[in-house]
Amino acid sequence: MTGTPSASTVSSIVAMAVGLHRQAHLEEAEELYRRALGIAPDHVDALHFFGVLQHQRGDDQAAQDLIRAALRRAPDYVDARINLGNVLKGMARFEEAERSYRMALESRPDSADAHNNLACVLRGQGRVEEAIASFEQALGLAPEHTDALTNLGNALKFAGRFEESLTAYRRAVEVDPRHCEAHLSLGRALYSLGRLEEAEIVYGKWLEVEPDNPIAAHMYAACKGEQTLERCSDAFVQQSFDAFADSFDAVLTRLQYRVPELVSQAIEAAMPPPAGQWNVLDAGCGTGLCGPRLRPYARRLVGIDLSPGMIHKARALDLYEELQVRELTEFMQQQPGQFDLIIAADTLCYFGALLPVLQAAAAALSPEGTLVFTLERAEEESAAEGWRLNPHGRFSHTRPFVSAALGQAGLSVCDMRLETLRMEVHQPVEGLLVTARKRA
Repeated sequence: MTGTPSASTVSSIVAMAVGLHRQAHLEEAEELYRRALGIAPDHVDALHFFGVLQHQRGDDQAAQDLIRAALRRAPDYVDARINLGNVLKGMARFEEAERSYRMALESRPDSADAHNNLACVLRGQGRVEEAIASFEQALGLAPEHTDALTNLGNALKFAGRFEESLTAYRRAVEVDPRHCEAHLSLGRALYSLGRLEEAEIVYGKWLEVEPDNPIAAHMYAACKGEQTLERCSDAFVQQSFDAFADSFDAVLTRLQYRVPELVSQAIEAAMPPPAGQWNVLDAGCGTGLCGPRLRPYARRLVGIDLSPGMIHKARALDLYEELQVRELTEFMQQQPGQFDLIIAADTLCYFGALLPVLQAAAAALSPEGTLVFTLERAEEESAAEGWRLNPHGRFSHTRPFVSAALGQAGLSVCDMRLETLRMEVHQPVEGLLVTARKRA
């Protein structure tokens, strides 16, 4: 007769799960975590690490519930306390995250990770000087902590301490020549200071270290002023936004990001009152920032994005009937007449030549269907082709070019207005808010 599995057996299952988890075999790890919890529902490591896995998948509510369950059973479990803070930070629940990190630091004051993560939530609350001090504490404990160096650079830049921010970024790149965010932050900081040649050198050196890195290649081309690219590569978009997924919403909040609000206003002006009556496509949905504004209009709400990390975040909102990791143009070409409304919020700025993607949108729209999108605006004298690739890596477009491309695609312009999309380095970023309709 088989007896109840021993504690050592359960611990062995959890150890196997953790090993698979560290190798990014998430499905196999989940199966083992569930098996362990089926035998021992109070096993704190299984609860904790299964919560971490759910956070990685974008299900922050499940992650929070599991890690809190571990902490109820083991209140002094410092790693679980730190990871609970990470989950809450990802949910932009900064005050709760701060409490969790501070409790962890009471038990482990020498945790550089906890100081770094605490600093991130302080910055998220606008407490920039406190954040800088906390990043510096992290670096006092771990001088080569590249995330803390990069985050310190970001905070110093926000505070207007530009030369100090460059020093922090350069140190991060020196410690880890493959650190993506540090290179991007350093290059963009130099660009914002008008030091474009230095930014080009930064991206060029990065490309020498990682010649197959699509982000390094794209940013180097952008800084060199190459105008032969007609769109950003799929690999560039996917890797950029996967790296950005966890901090995306918080960063856009700091940038006073207005695009979801502007898109909502354009829809209200162009469409009948919402009654859950339309098939709606959120094209380049990201973390789902537009989802709450689209949901009242949607009988069926579909979101697509190239970034699995972004899709995981959007899925946690439970707003979409369907979410897919897909390339936009190809997806829309395969959906003839399926959507009454398509929105592309800060999506088409990753395309230079707009005609192919606009033709695909027209094909996917129902008769007299509506397309709402935003673009960054280019001055006509700086964009001979009607669009240009900018040193920050995105495309901007002129009004006449956009109007002509819409007409060629079989779409009529209903409205095209100049709006402030966000703030960057305390300066407004101007863009076009466009509403178009498919010709009957």
